[in-house]
Amino acid sequence: MYPDENKLETECGRCQSCARENAEKNIGAVTGKEEIAVAVAGQPNTGKSTIFNRLTGLNHKVGNWPGKTVDRKEGRVARGDRVYRLVDLPGTYGLTANSVEEEIARDYIVSDDPDVVVAVVNAASVERSLYLVAELAELNTPIVIALNMMDVAGQEGRIINARQLSAAIDLPVVPMTALMNRGVDQVFKTLDAIDLQHPQKRNSVELPSEVSRLAELLDSPSSLPYPKKWAASKLIEGDYKVIQAVKNALKDGKWKDEKFKAVETFLSEHKEAAKAIVGRRQQWIDEACKKAVEDVKNCRSPSEKWDRVFLHPLWGRLIAFLAIPIAALLGILLGMFTGGQVLFAAMEGGPKIKAAWPGMIGSMVADGLAPALGWITALVCIIGFIYAIFYFLEDIGYLARISFLTDTFLRRIGAGGKSAIPLMLGLMCNTVAIAGTRVVETRRQRLVTIVMLPFLPCAGQTMVAAIFTLAIFPVKTAIIILIGLTIINFLAASLAGKFLSLTVPHPRTDGMIMELPLFHRPNFRTIFGGVRMRIELFLRRAAGVIFFGLLIIWAVSYFPKGEIQTSYLYQFGRFLEPAGSMIGLDWRFMVALLSSFFAKEITVGTLAVLFSVSASDQQAIMQAIQNAISPAGALAFVVASHFYIPCLGSMAVLKSELGSWKKTLPLLAGMFILAFALAFITYHAAKVII
Repeated sequence: MYPDENKLETECGRCQSCARENAEKNIGAVTGKEEIAVAVAGQPNTGKSTIFNRLTGLNHKVGNWPGKTVDRKEGRVARGDRVYRLVDLPGTYGLTANSVEEEIARDYIVSDDPDVVVAVVNAASVERSLYLVAELAELNTPIVIALNMMDVAGQEGRIINARQLSAAIDLPVVPMTALMNRGVDQVFKTLDAIDLQHPQKRNSVELPSEVSRLAELLDSPSSLPYPKKWAASKLIEGDYKVIQAVKNALKDGKWKDEKFKAVETFLSEHKEAAKAIVGRRQQWIDEACKKAVEDVKNCRSPSEKWDRVFLHPLWGRLIAFLAIPIAALLGILLGMFTGGQVLFAAMEGGPKIKAAWPGMIGSMVADGLAPALGWITALVCIIGFIYAIFYFLEDIGYLARISFLTDTFLRRIGAGGKSAIPLMLGLMCNTVAIAGTRVVETRRQRLVTIVMLPFLPCAGQTMVAAIFTLAIFPVKTAIIILIGLTIINFLAASLAGKFLSLTVPHPRTDGMIMELPLFHRPNFRTIFGGVRMRIELFLRRAAGVIFFGLLIIWAVSYFPKGEIQTSYLYQFGRFLEPAGSMIGLDWRFMVALLSSFFAKEITVGTLAVLFSVSASDQQAIMQAIQNAISPAGALAFVVASHFYIPCLGSMAVLKSELGSWKKTLPLLAGMFILAFALAFITYHAAKVII
């Protein structure tokens, strides 16, 4: 067990995470066992996370890397006289960072100096997967190769001889099928056999002489956080982050001006050396594969057969654009049929609770505590089912195809192919969609996607718009208005994303590499582990904010006299009525608009209370709306509702993903101003036209 986190003192004074990490590092010393830091690294789509889950038995904790909104998974396993602390690094194609995730993986391997690196290699595409190993072999850290997906390699007509591969690269190679738990124990046995006191023999890549010559010029200043020879190779390759680190070291005055000029001159005179470095690594890979890899002739890959359909220019895109909404809708329906029942029961039981406990306590339980728990339960189930479906699609290899088909268009507005998944989810539920942006690989693209999502109308906003337009206008006109509003929402989201992509610095990050994984059987253990992790993160980061936020909303709608007509919320609505009159809304509609901060779906319910009609009688609600507002005012209300700030749940997740209120509040303020500006324009234009 871990020590009490509340009693731990931190050196940085900012959070308890540092203290927890320091305490964990001392566990080995307390138990008398040697602690070994093991980095689990690999390219995307190699089954790296599956192997990590198998090695740790899903007994791991999830947090964020310091200063980054990127998941950090860490697990501990005790074996004999050793305690292995395994860290699941973000997927990376090599040690040149093209994204925040790759930068994290690279810096941990190069700078944090783990005791061992378990390099996961996809046996079905061993030539591509070995490039990371070729770079790792240039370092001094001991390496164990986990040759995963041997079963998929067989299906694809590839025979991999693990012993010959091990002999060719002079590193231990463990053949694995992690999905079936084959080879996991052998990885631990190989780790147990590594002698950390003596350097591991290996057949590393012989780099061009220019690397050694530049390393001598560098003379590695103490402020440079990388090994000298490795930094030299990355300078030649033009690695943006390493160049910045070297420049920062120079600014510290560690180098003399003449040495700085000498390095610049050397790099300008040896630009072709970068190709030579890559060529030497590829030659090293080719020589190893010639000895260990055999392709069976006339073997037709199952993935090629499926891709004829899923990557078809027409049918592939049609399936992709249908798959995400259907999957999201299925997840929401399953969530509402399970956790949603708790929410419905809480709402239906409200009158009985108030009758049993008259006064403030009954009101707080019926209108505050019970709905809050109901909403959290419903969101947990919805998030769980949606993530289960999308983890399934990702695990079998289909989600990458969707990203591939949508990547070209989305890159034009600063997002990426994987942004299509949360963007389509946003039409169902913004809360789930914002939480789902973690599937987007790069930090910059994720930020663009997050900023776009609040501009997309969720199912609740669409329902409110439908009721208002159908109450005032003929059916055909109402449908045209709804379609037009949705198009405007998409344009606003695209403009917001494009604006952000132009203002955020755009260094060599968003990598253009997109590898399509081979289709294979799903690993349900990994899928359920991922779902559990996402639910835990939601409960930790957003559930508390939602719960207490709903209690606050109940309080302002109850006090001071226990009636909404005399509540602080009512008073605030009355205070805003002059502003509401500018867009054709009286205080009731202003209160309803304010209540949508809780959840978009309760907007109509709030109006039902204020109009004294049954919340379940939509015909009565529509009639009341028709009698209380002009067509121009109804249009203005719909526009304001469509662009109004997101609900409390979305705001909580938005703040969690952006990292602070300092980044979240300007976005919300911009949406608030935009909503009323568009409503003002709509109202006055409609008064003239209608």
